[in-house]
Amino acid sequence: MTGLRAIRAPALRALVFLAAVLPMTEGHAALAPWPALQGKTVVFVTSAGTDSSEPNDDALVSQHLRDLGFAVRRVDASAPASAADGASLIVLSSTADAHELGDKYADSPVPIFTWNTYDFPNLGLTGPVLHRDFEVIDPTQHYPDSFSVLYGYGANVTSEISRAVGLGPQLFGTLYLEPETAGWGRPGPGGTVIADFKGKPSHAAVFTYERDASLANGRVAPARRVGFFLGSDDFHLLTAAYGPAAKDPNMRRWAIGLKLFDTALRWAVSPPPPRPAYDPAALDATIRRVAHGKKILFVERVNAGEGKEADEHIVAHLRGLRFTVTIADQSEPETRARGEDLVIVSGTCSKWKLANRYADVPIPLVSLEGLMSDTLHFAGYDRYVDYGEHGEERESDDPEENYLDIVGAWSPMAAGLKPGLVKFANTPGVLKWARPLADAIVIATLPNEPQERAIFGYPKGSRMAGGFVAPARRALLPLDNPTYDDLTPQGSALFDAVVLWTLNGE
Repeated sequence: MTGLRAIRAPALRALVFLAAVLPMTEGHAALAPWPALQGKTVVFVTSAGTDSSEPNDDALVSQHLRDLGFAVRRVDASAPASAADGASLIVLSSTADAHELGDKYADSPVPIFTWNTYDFPNLGLTGPVLHRDFEVIDPTQHYPDSFSVLYGYGANVTSEISRAVGLGPQLFGTLYLEPETAGWGRPGPGGTVIADFKGKPSHAAVFTYERDASLANGRVAPARRVGFFLGSDDFHLLTAAYGPAAKDPNMRRWAIGLKLFDTALRWAVSPPPPRPAYDPAALDATIRRVAHGKKILFVERVNAGEGKEADEHIVAHLRGLRFTVTIADQSEPETRARGEDLVIVSGTCSKWKLANRYADVPIPLVSLEGLMSDTLHFAGYDRYVDYGEHGEERESDDPEENYLDIVGAWSPMAAGLKPGLVKFANTPGVLKWARPLADAIVIATLPNEPQERAIFGYPKGSRMAGGFVAPARRALLPLDNPTYDDLTPQGSALFDAVVLWTLNGE
């Protein structure tokens, strides 16, 4: 019996890992159906007493939550954090005094949905600097800008919230036409910007953190978090299409303020995706299961000097996993990718020789060369601003590095590694980075450089740089030419997990 259990245990762990890397949609957990949320308790934190002395929509929001089927427990900002015990969701109104709120809910294992912009830093949703990390726009202080917040821009089109709302890469109406108060925040490295103001992701109107995502203050989200743009008396002005307007498809895509509110709320209270523990044996079993019958085109500089041995070892590793691997030289036409299941672009490739090959192939692609982020549409065209490297002699101002900061531990691409620093390679060397668009799922950054993203993936259908739409999944790994042979076990696990995620498209 003991032997049977020993045989079954790795298989069971592999099935658990397989469930995590084969999500219902492109890298995100599915929204819970509304019927499953009926009767869930929402703690609604507002100003002292029944109503604030200033005009507000707290009563309307409270009734709306009840209409959605939630049981609403309204509490004052001065109430202790224990007021949320047993709740399924905490909703923070901007009428609550941010100084009274402080950070009392920051460590709560209950999901939070908030439009209390001044409390964003206390929760770790943004940094602490007013006007740089967060801001409240109001007609009295910022009259021209109070018109600009009447329009949002779809920054992310592949998240579950975006898909459910039908959010596209275009403007939409947030509030009905009169100057209003609204807030924005600049989320940390693990945040996802759903919509922004003026097309600036740094001015996020709606943004989220998945459980286990890294917050702006270096801590980790203990549950889902949502920041929303509302002002205290804006709820009744959220756009929605009614009557004849509901029959106009353009108006249905434009007037989505209320739908965005409801969907973000629904996302917050939905169960997060499972995160497998760091288990190299389970990962190995899973990738071997998926690899059977799959074909990879490995594109390299065939007669490379530096990095040639590492290329050979990568190919041997992939073949050892039971992938069928074909090698193509960087100068060969991209038609070599026909019939393949995945393309991997080696760090030995030259941008000049590869030119724009493989950028638009309709199959998944992993790039091991961050300096090709511009040609592959991973990032913009400005080297050392949109993409770059640490440790490259005479080409980088930054020293050699061998650690990564895991900021998206919730994703299967993170291989079950915990949030925070992980030793990626045994010795410091050259590591690449890029700054992707808001549709990318960010897994790791370089230490102390939260905007320099080292590992990330673009889901199929997401917007990439230059207006390009990903025809299949795309991912970046920050390897320099010889770094593969110096990877730690954790670095090797990240390599396999990224390959696995990229391969398993819809």
